[in-house]
Amino acid sequence: MTRPGIREFALLLLLALMWGSSFTFIKIGVHAYSPLVVAAGRLGVAALVLWGFAFIRKSDLPKGRRAWISTFFVALLGNSVPFFLISYGETQIDAGLAAILMSVVPLTTVALAHFITDDEKLSTGKALGVVLGTIGVIVLVGPETLTGLGGNLIFQIAVLIAAVCYAISSLVARNLRDQPRVGSSAVILTFAALMLMPFTLFIDQPWRMTWNPDGFLSIIYLGIFPTGIAMFLILYLIARAGASFVVFNNYLVPAVGVMVGFLVLQEIPQPTSVVALGIILAGIAVSQIRFGQKPEMDAGTAEMECDPVTPIMTAPDTKK
Repeated sequence: MTRPGIREFALLLLLALMWGSSFTFIKIGVHAYSPLVVAAGRLGVAALVLWGFAFIRKSDLPKGRRAWISTFFVALLGNSVPFFLISYGETQIDAGLAAILMSVVPLTTVALAHFITDDEKLSTGKALGVVLGTIGVIVLVGPETLTGLGGNLIFQIAVLIAAVCYAISSLVARNLRDQPRVGSSAVILTFAALMLMPFTLFIDQPWRMTWNPDGFLSIIYLGIFPTGIAMFLILYLIARAGASFVVFNNYLVPAVGVMVGFLVLQEIPQPTSVVALGIILAGIAVSQIRFGQKPEMDAGTAEMECDPVTPIMTAPDTKK
């Protein structure tokens, strides 16, 4: 694991762009189809895309029992369960309140990582980053949104459980750092699709639903970008910069969602959105500062200095 550089920050912004855009396309999708159909559909499309990508790159599959168990739990906790819970929760609570509840993800991840990992301990920078990120989300959606806390408790709990699932999933994904990323992503998304598919077929019976081209295209977009490509980026960034860095993406997602909503649905953002985005970006930057510590060499740099001939190790399929 290395300290994030320009590439990692750029990919984090790209991931936020894809996830932020998902809110707009989910809104279009659930207008035509049920939440279960949209969730299962996007996972099925994502799995097909990643299997095609794995075939083209001739990517290997995860190796070892631990890796396969990890892919199962990342599929369960990072895809199928939160996809359903967030859709369920947002049937009764505002998107703004959901955004605040989802900001629990970085806080939970940073706290859990401190106790169960050796290389992602809680630092002053990370603590300040969590505080600034949370403030940025509240500024973005408006402090008055907090007044909704306490009402529709069961639906709020559903979103909070989804947030905790995301946090745990990002830490479990650390076990896949040395596994083929494309192949692992394909397996994860296949597991997740298979988990939701029986419920979708039995409960919603999608073949009885009216065909809607906008809803269908939304599911295709959600499957390719915010689900398929996003899963690959998550595994890459966790391997490069750690789970604590990746989950700060959850602070960026609401801000990006506002911008995409403006571009696609002409929803006019508030002036505070720009201020909120600045606070969030500052929080992510501060989280990577090591206060009172000397800069440390990353593993790759140390390896090159010890043996200039030895190349930096990468996942098995990254050079194919």
